[in-house]
Amino acid sequence: MILLTGITGNIGGATARALVARGVKFRALVRDTVKAAAWVEHGVELVQADLEDATSVKRALVSVNCALLVLPNSESQERLETSFVRTAKESGLSWIIKLSSPEAIRGTESPIPLAHIAAEDAIMASGMKWTLVRPSFYMQNFRSSLKTARTTGKLSMPMGLGTVALTDNQDAGAFIAHLLTDPHAAQHHDRCYDITGPDPVMNFHDIAKVIGEVVGQPITYDDCDAKAFQETIRPFHRNQWHSDAVAHLFAEIADGRTPGRKTDTFQKIMGQPGRSLREYLQSLT
Repeated sequence: MILLTGITGNIGGATARALVARGVKFRALVRDTVKAAAWVEHGVELVQADLEDATSVKRALVSVNCALLVLPNSESQERLETSFVRTAKESGLSWIIKLSSPEAIRGTESPIPLAHIAAEDAIMASGMKWTLVRPSFYMQNFRSSLKTARTTGKLSMPMGLGTVALTDNQDAGAFIAHLLTDPHAAQHHDRCYDITGPDPVMNFHDIAKVIGEVVGQPITYDDCDAKAFQETIRPFHRNQWHSDAVAHLFAEIADGRTPGRKTDTFQKIMGQPGRSLREYLQSLT
């Protein structure tokens, strides 16, 4: 039995859709069964649990041989993920897959990567078989950029001369679903997979050019003021901590501490290129 967390979020949801498309039955650990109720129609077994309540998590882990750990970025992420790891170990889970980030590198001072590093360390010390999946900068970060670009003629982000390698979160979900259902799953044990889409590493001038080609008008990159940008996007974040953490992460991209790095891991394992930024943006028009 497979257990998913984060099924109502982006990557957990993408993984769930990919599993459903494959006809795979699985269980989902959720805090809010009402929010996740639509999945029942697809044959998903929902188990209500709180990651800080070991008893409820153990109930969700009964007969589970592999679990996907996906949590939203938050101030409590490290505590919740390490708590899940402890409970999974106590429950005898044999294999855990964690969604992480390529920004999770030693020396970072950014809160989100630091939480990932702590959970990665706990997983690798647990004795369980593990796989880390670390998609690079999500194309979905540009979901609202087309409308704004048409109006202003600009892609306004405080990214300096920073670079990113882009990944579609649907591809990330498909990749994880492949790992979960691979008949030769042992080859993925104790492996760290940094995945990206087919595009080369881009700076934000490159990204603005692609947006312009999709919308049919010249779009320029505006390296805007970081504080002003943070105020603009604050309503889309859960709280002040989340807003500050994203700003810190973007600052490390802008100053080159976490440059983009393209890999061919997705392409080799999946046997397909994945979706390009242009294809993603075109799907929004």
